Amino acid sequence: MAVDERIASYSDKELANLRENIVRLAETGSAKQKAEAERLMPLVDAERAERKARAPEKPKPVRKAAVKKTKPATT
Repeated sequence: MAVDERIASYSDKELANLRENIVRLAETGSAKQKAEAERLMPLVDAERAERKARAPEKPKPVRKAAVKKTKPATT
């Protein structure tokens, strides 16, 4: 099975690792590796963008209201 057929089954970590390798090969690989990197890069980026769009939004942190401290009453 070709890499482009397995992209959807990769975990987020594997996908990030694949992208790093593609970038490296696009810069320093042979002509064949550079061509394959150029072909795979848009597929990997599209999969990452799709996953990001499907992910639920992270809730914004809720700040607690400040509580005014009062001095104890003296008798």
